[in-house]
Amino acid sequence: MSENYEDILSVAITMLTPKPHKTPAVIDETVTRLTILYPEVDTERLKADLLLHFRVRSLPYSFLEDRTRRQPWLDRERENIKWRFWGRYRDYLQFDRRMAANTVDKLGDLTDDVLDRLGNPRDREPFDRRGMVVGQVQSGKTANYTGLTAKAADAGYKLIIVLAGIHSSLRSQTQERIDEGFVGYNTEDARTHKTGNHWIGVGKRKRDVPAHSLTTSALNGDFKTNVADRVPTNIFGSDPVVIVVKKNLSILRNLIMWLANKGELNEKGYRTISDLPLLLIDDEADNASINVSKESISEINGLIRVLLSLFEQRSYVGYTATPFANIFIPLLSQADFENLNKTLRVGKQTLETAIGQELFPRDFIANIPPPSNYIGPDKIFGIGEPDDDEEGSHENVLPVVREIIPQSDENPDGDNYPVIFPNKHRKDDPLPEELPDSLQEAVLHFFLTCAARVVRGQGRQHSSMLIHISHFVRWQNKTGELVSDFLSDCRSKLALRKNSLEPQLKKIWEEEYEPVTARFIDEKLVDDPNIKRVSWEAVRKQLRPTLDRIKVRVVHGTPSRTGDPLHLPLDYNDFDGTGLFVIAVGGNKLSRGLTLEGLCVSYYLRASKMYDTLMQMGRWFGYRPGYVDLCRLFTSPEIISWYRHITLATEELRQEFDRMVRIGSTPEKYGLKIRSKPGVLQVTAANRMRGAWPLQLSFAGELMETYAFPRHNPDFIRANYTAAYNMVAGLGTPKPIGNQRHAWRDVPAEVVINFLLAYRTLQRNIEPVKLTDYISKQQPDGRLTNWTVILMEADNKKTIDVDFEIDGTITPVRTTLRNAAGSNPKPGEVAKVSTTEYVIPKAHIISPRHEYLDLDKKAVEEALEETQADRPAATIPSGEFVRGKRPASEALLLLYPLDPEPAGYDRAEGVPVMGYAISFPRLKKDKKVTYMGNAQLLDEFLNEDEDTIDAEAEDQVSRDDE
Repeated sequence: MSENYEDILSVAITMLTPKPHKTPAVIDETVTRLTILYPEVDTERLKADLLLHFRVRSLPYSFLEDRTRRQPWLDRERENIKWRFWGRYRDYLQFDRRMAANTVDKLGDLTDDVLDRLGNPRDREPFDRRGMVVGQVQSGKTANYTGLTAKAADAGYKLIIVLAGIHSSLRSQTQERIDEGFVGYNTEDARTHKTGNHWIGVGKRKRDVPAHSLTTSALNGDFKTNVADRVPTNIFGSDPVVIVVKKNLSILRNLIMWLANKGELNEKGYRTISDLPLLLIDDEADNASINVSKESISEINGLIRVLLSLFEQRSYVGYTATPFANIFIPLLSQADFENLNKTLRVGKQTLETAIGQELFPRDFIANIPPPSNYIGPDKIFGIGEPDDDEEGSHENVLPVVREIIPQSDENPDGDNYPVIFPNKHRKDDPLPEELPDSLQEAVLHFFLTCAARVVRGQGRQHSSMLIHISHFVRWQNKTGELVSDFLSDCRSKLALRKNSLEPQLKKIWEEEYEPVTARFIDEKLVDDPNIKRVSWEAVRKQLRPTLDRIKVRVVHGTPSRTGDPLHLPLDYNDFDGTGLFVIAVGGNKLSRGLTLEGLCVSYYLRASKMYDTLMQMGRWFGYRPGYVDLCRLFTSPEIISWYRHITLATEELRQEFDRMVRIGSTPEKYGLKIRSKPGVLQVTAANRMRGAWPLQLSFAGELMETYAFPRHNPDFIRANYTAAYNMVAGLGTPKPIGNQRHAWRDVPAEVVINFLLAYRTLQRNIEPVKLTDYISKQQPDGRLTNWTVILMEADNKKTIDVDFEIDGTITPVRTTLRNAAGSNPKPGEVAKVSTTEYVIPKAHIISPRHEYLDLDKKAVEEALEETQADRPAATIPSGEFVRGKRPASEALLLLYPLDPEPAGYDRAEGVPVMGYAISFPRLKKDKKVTYMGNAQLLDEFLNEDEDTIDAEAEDQVSRDDE
């Protein structure tokens, strides 16, 4: 490979960008021309990289907004704005970072649309704008708000404050990104007067676009009053100023006091800053910023609101991938917040100030789908739209998850991790003396992945492994030491001519890597021409040099141990151009925002019952160009189940968002609506719902499905079969509907309620008591009174018949086949299915056509017309519009007797795995199920140890910095 391949690729992108069509022929021609100048370049790799670069596509984004508050201004000001900051950032992304051209274009459009919904900084009038941008975990959020920062500075915002999480490491990393994309120089080097060239990122492209920062990228470079006073930077000057701070009490108090001293007293006696438009960007806006109590105001939330209230012209934009808590923020009335005030004391200074309105995004919420090359939870866990297929066998789950089955009495051959890393271990419990077998195997996988990336020409790129097993610092330190010792042992073994490690690695490669890569290529699981087969011999040659490069870092909030290499920072920048191969052991630091560059292998055992926290811990989501087939996630069955549920809830939230955009609703109405959805209610961290105020649950317009069933629990399976059998036996004579011969109309709600209460389920999104309470509450109003029940029968010769008593006669009913997720391996490949749960692919038991079996032809046609207005290519109506056509008095219950074999049960027993789906009509002004937030949610979510270790360490770092 040529030494300057990356430079050659940038030249090729520059040459191709102006061309209207980047076809394979045009790319071939460009590469041929480049080989004259660079004859040693790998032309096949160059063509593949260019094809991928120009093939990435971004889906349309959408805005939910309060149009009564909207005051567009950007179009009339556009010609007066020079776009200097944005211009150089755009070029930096496209040519230096090699972001796909379509993605850069979409980012430009999006940041325009967000900026237009903020206040106009060129006006003299006061403004207050609140918005939120919702993306996916690890999908490029920082690049997004850096682009907004650049455009805001071009438009006239003079002060941009970025709230960058709660940890110093994340704040430092965020500052590095801001330095590269906006400031243009290394703020740490410049502040310490380090000799040499400080220009980085956009500064290497254009240096005559000045911006200043009152904070630096150093780990202790957060805001300090004495430093801000010494720096020759005027926040009222002509150049924009950026401040990147973490959400820390002392930091925010000092910043507020410093800014307030530059303001003037208003008529209420509060300090106010005028003629200085503020853009406040809240990264990880669902973390530490939220306050939903009506009785009190949390400290961080109150300080953020105070910070905003200092400025007459202010715009707030929160960025998050998990907005579950944000939608529970109560929007206060004018009377509620107008008289709220706070007394701040910093040293000998005292400040009386207003608190201001809550942080609810009342003006707009932007929903941003990721680009086509993003690897998200749907691809990892197989959640998506239901298949129009009776067998439900089509799935595009990436075969990268490795379920770690714990050792138990029933499974003595399972992994020993529960003994070494007990789930409920305490800080002072005896520390482990060895690594679990599964963690040793995961480290060997990382070793092989790094070697394979070197073979593919990616050896100069970063490769990382995540180990997340405890939030206690002592446990993290000990684990880091054990991993380091294990690597040393591996190095010693490889140094011997005859060693036991190489055959072990070869076995893993041939059984775990070669079949998976072949499947990626043969089934085209992702659109990536750089995924190519790698031979064992090629990997073997890279084993020793690769292992010598792997480092171990323990990442937490305590100060570094001097001279201990395990406690050095994650210094990716020091390895630019050569690549850092690193195993990162940590807890909270690795859970929120902090990016592990080139994350390949994750070993993750720490469960959380707070769903939004759990999703944020999914550092393995993101972009993996040329190596996603080499990535692995090692985790427990329980965590896989949690992720499956939160992925479904997130999809539920986004679908409701799209529906409310279509009907022209507002963020406030969206918040009210989404709070009642059964899936979303269970994913909000209860510590952000402190007040004992009532929550209301609604199933109107919902599709409730069972999709997860236990293996090795025949009593559970038989109980559900009995519940369905008994209900069907009492329904009388069936009348066929469509191709289904066992259907009953006008079934009383009481019959359905009795079945649902008798039915057992593992799923957290289906709570029988709340579900049946909801049905009962609608009865007095004549709603949900008449049910259509259909015992679904498949036309499938591969399945078995099971018996039901129908109209007094024992009748054989053909079962439906729903293969287990991950159960379709290629010849010679081992199936990757859960050994504890039988899970249906994409978490859908239903086929789309089933949901409108009970509707007449006219209703189906109308639902299809509405679907096609939204998606013109649709050939069948979507469930959302089908439910809108069902009369309020009617609901549909589909009973699915499933073939027991995919679940691991003996067909000879004649007992099906019994599942169901309920399609509720869309109801207006339904009677919701009400329950108290703290009583129902705190017990469920907060039954965990308090995670205080990192917070204590951060406070110590902050005190040391002051």
